Amino acid sequence: MAEFPEKLDKTGEMEMLAQAFSAFSEASAKLEQQYAIIEEEAKKLREEVEDKNLQLSKLSSLLESVLNNSNSCVLALDSAGNILVKNPTAESLLSEIGIEAFAAMLAGHREPGIFDQEADGRTFRISVGRLENLEQKGYVYIIDDVSHIKHLEAERQRDEKLVLMGEMAANIAHEIRNPLGSIELFASLLERDLKGDESGTKLTRSIVKGVRTINSIISNILLFTKEIKLEPQNRFTADIIDDVVLYLQHLMKEKSIRFINRIDEEHTVRCDTELCKQVVMNIVHNAIEAVGEGGQIVIESFSEADRSGFTVTDNGSGITESMRKKLFIPFQTTKAKGTGLGLAIVYKIMKAHGGQISVDSDGATYTKFIVEFPA
Repeated sequence: MAEFPEKLDKTGEMEMLAQAFSAFSEASAKLEQQYAIIEEEAKKLREEVEDKNLQLSKLSSLLESVLNNSNSCVLALDSAGNILVKNPTAESLLSEIGIEAFAAMLAGHREPGIFDQEADGRTFRISVGRLENLEQKGYVYIIDDVSHIKHLEAERQRDEKLVLMGEMAANIAHEIRNPLGSIELFASLLERDLKGDESGTKLTRSIVKGVRTINSIISNILLFTKEIKLEPQNRFTADIIDDVVLYLQHLMKEKSIRFINRIDEEHTVRCDTELCKQVVMNIVHNAIEAVGEGGQIVIESFSEADRSGFTVTDNGSGITESMRKKLFIPFQTTKAKGTGLGLAIVYKIMKAHGGQISVDSDGATYTKFIVEFPA
C-alpha cells in the first residue's frame, strides 16, 4: 500500500514531459516555418542582386562600347587636371598634337559651355561639363575637329560675297565703259588734229593708253561676273602648262627666275582648256611677281583616283595667314599694281569645274597653290 503515491508522481512527470515535448515540437515547427520564409526572402534577394548585377554589367558594357566607338574625343579630368578617363579617339588626338598642346587647349576652359579653339592648325569644338560624384570632382570634355565645317562656312560666306560684289562690279563696269568709249574716240580725233604737235600728240596717246588700261580692268571685272560655261575635255597637263609658261617665259628671264617643271607627261586633267590656261596664267604670273631676282618657281602635277591637278610653289616672301583667309575675295591685293581680281577669277573657274584651289604658306619663305580637278 505504501507504493501508490510514488506511481502518481511518475504519472505527473510523464504528463509534464509530454507537454514539454509537445511545446518543443510546436516551437520547432514554427521555427521551420520562419526559416522557410527567411530562406524564400533570401532567395528573392539573391535573384534581385544577380539581376541588378547583370543589368549593371550590360549598362557598363554598353557605355564602354559607346565610349570606345565614339568619333568624338571624350575624356574626364580631375580638379587638378589629371586625366581620369579617355577614349581611343582622345588618345589618338593626344598623340597627334602632343600632351602639352592638348593640355594648353583645355586649360582655358573650366566652365560648362561650348567653345571653338584653334590648335595645331585646326579648329576644335570643345563641350565642357562638370564631373561631380562622391569620389571625384572635375570636368568632362567632348572634343570634335570642326575644321572642315569651318572651311565650308568660310567658303559659303565667300561665295555670298562674290555674288554680291559681282553684281555690283558688273553694274559699275557697264556705267564706266560707255563714257570711256567716248573719251577714247575724242582723244583719237584730238591726236589727229594735233598731228605735227609732238607734245600734244604725246599727251593724247597717254590718254588713249590710260583708257585702254581701264578697259582692260573692266574686261577682267566682266570676266569675273559673267556666267562660266565649260567645254570640258581630257587634256594632258603638260600641254596646258607648257603653253602658258612659253607665254610668260620672257618675264621669268627678266628676273632670272629658275623655273623647275616636274609635270608628269602622262598626267591628264578634265577641264575647259582655255579656262584652265587662265588659271595657270594667273597663278604663275603671281608667282613671278612674288619672287625676287634669281627666285625659284616649281610646278608639279599629280593624278589620283578621284582627283588630278598641279601645284605651283614659289620661294617668295609668302602670304600671311590673315591675307590667306581673304585671298580669293575680289579686289584683295598686296601689290601696288593690280585689281585683285586674278585669284578671284581663278577661284570662280575652279568652282565651275567642281574643283578646288587652296594655298599653303609660312608667310615668310614660300607659297604653294594646290589646284585640284575632279577625275
